[in-house]
Amino acid sequence: MNEKIRIRIISENHITEVMERPGISLEDLAAKYYDRSEGYFPVFASVNDVGRDLLYRVSRPAVVHFMDLRSRLARLVYQRSVYFLYLTALEEIAPEVKPVLKHPLNDGLYIRIGNMPENPAELAWRTEKRMKEMIAENVTFSRKIIRRKEILSDDPPSILTPELIDYVRHCDVREVFEYTCRGVSKIFFDPLLASTRSLTLFEIVPYPGGVVVRIPQYRSNRELPPYRDDKKLYEAFLEEAEWNNNVGVWYMKDLNRKVMNGEWHDLILLNEALQEKKIANIADEIVKSGKRIILIAGPSSSGKTTFAQRLCIQLRVNGKRPLYMGTDDYFVEREQAPVDENGKFNFEDLDAVDVKLFNRQMNELLEGKTVDMPVFDFIKGSKRYGTRITQAEADQPIVIEGIHALNDELTSDIDDSEKYRIYISPLTTVNIDDNNRIPVSDLRLVRRIARDVRSRGRTASQTLSEWVKVRAGEVKNIFPYNDSADALFNSAFMYEWAMLKPLVKESLEEIREEDENYLEAERLLRILRCVRSLKDWSDISNNSIMREFLGGGIWVK
Repeated sequence: MNEKIRIRIISENHITEVMERPGISLEDLAAKYYDRSEGYFPVFASVNDVGRDLLYRVSRPAVVHFMDLRSRLARLVYQRSVYFLYLTALEEIAPEVKPVLKHPLNDGLYIRIGNMPENPAELAWRTEKRMKEMIAENVTFSRKIIRRKEILSDDPPSILTPELIDYVRHCDVREVFEYTCRGVSKIFFDPLLASTRSLTLFEIVPYPGGVVVRIPQYRSNRELPPYRDDKKLYEAFLEEAEWNNNVGVWYMKDLNRKVMNGEWHDLILLNEALQEKKIANIADEIVKSGKRIILIAGPSSSGKTTFAQRLCIQLRVNGKRPLYMGTDDYFVEREQAPVDENGKFNFEDLDAVDVKLFNRQMNELLEGKTVDMPVFDFIKGSKRYGTRITQAEADQPIVIEGIHALNDELTSDIDDSEKYRIYISPLTTVNIDDNNRIPVSDLRLVRRIARDVRSRGRTASQTLSEWVKVRAGEVKNIFPYNDSADALFNSAFMYEWAMLKPLVKESLEEIREEDENYLEAERLLRILRCVRSLKDWSDISNNSIMREFLGGGIWVK
């Protein structure tokens, strides 16, 4: 009975092998061995490559990988847990209100509230106070796994609504989780924490029509950043909600119904028409403004290249002859390029761009001078001249696409009166249901996997390995500037989860348990199991942004 088991403990920067008694909880293991010197605390773990909450007990030799808020998977578990705690506290304080989880906003999640009381600020304060009291009490969340067979049985658990049962019947969902706290029970499609002990980092902020539950995002791991109201992002999500109403797709079940009933043809055509109208409106605004430096930026897999080309077409419809260019040709010479902490070249940093040359040549183009624009040779790592001699006409717009396009430092010597800024990103509000959201960045990630597998000979695992670095670059170079944009373009399609599923599912399923990306692949597969596949692309035009990821486009092959 005194025999101990060997446990290998892996954290962010440490590996420790210990001998412990069988049945020790992950919570106790973390208390004894997790290094908290950097201010982080574990919130989730994998045991022999299976995700576990911290109440799980290790009964045999195991490899335990603790995850703190530096891990994307752990952050999502944390966010869902704070949200469930919010629902529990709200049910005690104001059971008459009806919260609906919507979308990210202001370093948190926006929750629309029906039956909002007259004093929203007081409700937010009381709810946050009650949540903190429950954290101090270390209230536990009990969990029950409900398998597909039980969901579709003749006697399903009473918490399952007929609508949810019908939804599961027509998709590939294998299981759901019933979490209960203080008599409040909710269905989740992904795991939560086991208790409130670690949920110390959050804030409840009243917002028009609801609240923002501020929780750790990519750039807020140990403390929440100062509050910033992303008003334009909120307006873009409101516009997306109107599009949802126009086409009748609010949740995954609505998309599945469209696929099953053959209504996806109209869905595709309507979505494309909505985007074309928006691009045309932006082009009209540019011409009306008289501005000539058109700056386009957005995170990875937003469809920037196709959008920029379609914008050029619409500017031509307005009688303009736009000059299109990217900023990659203005990279500094390779030996001058910045390096990251690992000594590798960092081409996503603004220091990788020859800003002085860029500003000088853009101003010369505005003045009507002839400019010898560089072409960057990525093999030699240097700029070549003499092949792109350019002179802009007096009223010719210059359309510039690049990750730093909205950063004023890139265009510091160009007069502001000449600049029109556009931020592009897929801002989907299509969630699984009222309580289970799909992170907006997941759509971009799945887009990127589809493109990489199709056209770049890469595996899903390779794309997942790169995603952390990609996201870090976005947080530094793109997201801080989205509210400075004159226009926000939403490049999301309400049908695309169904169309991307058959492109990425097999590659994700090939990721094995020993792969460091296994748990992330399983998380994405759980989302994909919620949607039915759509394999007919015939209605997707060859100038659609979707063609960047499906293939067959006229601008991105």
